[in-house]
Amino acid sequence: MISEYFNASQVQAAEQLIIAISPSDECVDRHLQMLRETELDDDEAEEAEGEPSQLLWIIKDIIDWETGFYVDWNDTESFVECIGELAESRGVTLSFGVEDPLAEEFLDEVDVPELMLRAHAELAAQGLVLWSWDTQGDAYGGWISRPEAAPVMATVAEVLGLEIREGNESF
Repeated sequence: MISEYFNASQVQAAEQLIIAISPSDECVDRHLQMLRETELDDDEAEEAEGEPSQLLWIIKDIIDWETGFYVDWNDTESFVECIGELAESRGVTLSFGVEDPLAEEFLDEVDVPELMLRAHAELAAQGLVLWSWDTQGDAYGGWISRPEAAPVMATVAEVLGLEIREGNESF
């Protein structure tokens, strides 16, 4: 159980994040159950000890491509595909300002931060916010929520000791 590795406020922040970014009650229930039932092996438990930010890595694995994205720094195609699916699950579509955002010519001309900026603008126009978290590596991660989830993002960042920004300010 995840509560064996993290304190109550950290688990509560993780649960609030899952609730804030999930497009449906079914998704919330499934992801919360997966989180609560997470067991860590000895190495993972050692990494988690005293490092609340490790909880976000667990969440990343639970939500990946369903309510969150995590892509390599140069994987523009995966970003477009994943964020497109996340947007669709919320009933919106993204064009990234082009006719075919998966066209090779387009993907070769942009990078993930530029795509995040475009997606953030399109989502904002449709009443949603794209968020990004500091992976402290050569990858980009994040999710979509409603604007009123901003206080949840601030709490999660504070409690888990990490940095979360809107997608127009990528890391």
